[in-house]
Amino acid sequence: MLEKILKPGLTASFKKRPPQPIYSTNQELDYLLTTCQVTEVVIASASEMIDPLLSDGYLTVGRYIELSHDEPTFAQGGGPVSVTLTVNTIKGNKVILDFICKDNIGIICRGKHERAVVDKLKLREATYKRAEKSQ
Repeated sequence: MLEKILKPGLTASFKKRPPQPIYSTNQELDYLLTTCQVTEVVIASASEMIDPLLSDGYLTVGRYIELSHDEPTFAQGGGPVSVTLTVNTIKGNKVILDFICKDNIGIICRGKHERAVVDKLKLREATYKRAEKSQ
């Protein structure tokens, strides 16, 4: 199924403003873009790249992310983050993407992100079934 709509080497780029941090692990570093913020940008971009290509009733969910945050950048006033995602591998319902994130100076992070294509209704059913175990 996925091989018909995605091919290794397919690339997409996005520019996104990082979300506001939910919390700070160290107030002395509040001026920096956090790894969590960059991760959110990568995940949102990957979903935006793949989900519109899928049949109705399907979406992608994140399974794994590997991120090397190599350079510091300002959180406020630093501008948007550019994300370039490239399809590396397709295995069954899983897509493995390579990514690079840049600010206006250069690369700030890189890594891999795996997403799985799932049926929305089956995902919901599995979630409710699992939640029943807690009662």
